[in-house]
Amino acid sequence: MPGAGAAADTDAGRILRLAMRIGVLMLGSGSQTNDVEESMSAAARAYGIAGIQAAVTFSTITVSHDTRPGEPATTLLHLVKDRTADFARLAGVTDVTRRIRRGELDLPAAEAELDRLETARPTYGGLVSFAAPGLSASGSTLMLGGNLLEAATTLGIGLAIQPILFRIDASVLPPFFRLAIGSGLSAILVALLVGVGLPISEGLVLTGSLLRFLPGYALVSGFRDLIDGSMISGTSRLVEAMLLAGGVAGGVAISLAVASSFGVQLGIITVGQTAWGLAVSVAASLLAVGAYAVRLGSPPRAVWQAAAVGALAWLPYRALVNPFGPVDPGIATLLAAVLIGVLGRILARRFGGVAALWVVPAILPFLPGLQLVQAMLAETEQARVDGLVGAAGTAFIIGIGVATGDVLVILARGFRDQIAAPAVGAVVGGVDVFVIAPVGRVVDRVRQGEAGQTGAMDAGEGQPASPPVRDRRRGDRRGD
Repeated sequence: MPGAGAAADTDAGRILRLAMRIGVLMLGSGSQTNDVEESMSAAARAYGIAGIQAAVTFSTITVSHDTRPGEPATTLLHLVKDRTADFARLAGVTDVTRRIRRGELDLPAAEAELDRLETARPTYGGLVSFAAPGLSASGSTLMLGGNLLEAATTLGIGLAIQPILFRIDASVLPPFFRLAIGSGLSAILVALLVGVGLPISEGLVLTGSLLRFLPGYALVSGFRDLIDGSMISGTSRLVEAMLLAGGVAGGVAISLAVASSFGVQLGIITVGQTAWGLAVSVAASLLAVGAYAVRLGSPPRAVWQAAAVGALAWLPYRALVNPFGPVDPGIATLLAAVLIGVLGRILARRFGGVAALWVVPAILPFLPGLQLVQAMLAETEQARVDGLVGAAGTAFIIGIGVATGDVLVILARGFRDQIAAPAVGAVVGGVDVFVIAPVGRVVDRVRQGEAGQTGAMDAGEGQPASPPVRDRRRGDRRGD
């Protein structure tokens, strides 16, 4: 039974392999380093192996255990080369780990669950998966102030390029080139529509089309790993985010150059001219974030929750910043990121998942990838340097904000469990010992005294009896 004593030597290697499989599935699905290490250690402890050493880097997992003093340690090493944001599989592995910790799965049952996850079909059908990226882009255009025609145009572009992207994603082409091709095709279609005279804000449509390609997950995970002390993983993820953003910028730059050769000039803007009311803004943010969560494969319950978190962060941000709001955009971005981090960690604690299921989709509107694109497309070297510095600053704000919100919840729970709860228990115990119990004894004595007086009056035909103490004293004197 899980957790019932030390594991047998014959099972130690099997348990380590199970822990390794959990780590590989989590890291390959896009999990952060600390979540992977914690899940591996928790699974091993549940089956009786304590003190394993799990080391996770950007693409390598190592787990080691000393069976007995003086004997060689058992060490497993696994390379994780393919990493994709598959939140359905990530949620499934997290659920298996939670059930292992609760003692609900023995070792064979846990292995069977992992087998099932490795061969599981996608959470959403082909039609939903096909439409989700375009719907997210359309919602993003509305969020940024685009009109209905511009939102419909963004949706059409997303649907038009999706079959090509499906084929590219199924190939062995590196992610850099996948993003370059996807963003380049989007820019070409925008230029084509502008060339035929469609009355749209070409920059806004292009902006909405590009948000789906931005490396938000690598950005957030990188800063979270750095704060946790995983320097190699954190640095590698941030470099990956910069590289992927460079792929987006490169694809757009080539397409813009082609369009310019045909006399079509495009720009990248992030604010539209349509002032939507609260209802439309809420619907647009829910659509953009929710459809993005579907694209990542989040479980259905996490989809609408992530959409709600994104809306809760986006609406006050827009109210405080645009068009001439009282709060600096950097401060507003930090506050929004902290809020997302707090809500993401609370939901993760409540439903037993990893915070990324809610955090990553919710940060979609705040991603600095567009700043990176603008910087790389700037006309002068100084403008490019300034743009890259600004993008790095925004990335730092988002990463730090989300991580701060996460840490605040962890600290609050630790304070509650380790300090507040014991202190309240001590106070309650002291009140019981020094106040409630003494008062109770006094009340009991008073009640006993009243009962004695009532009995004496009945025996003496209405004459009150003497107090018991004085009665005893007189009896003592008479006895002398």
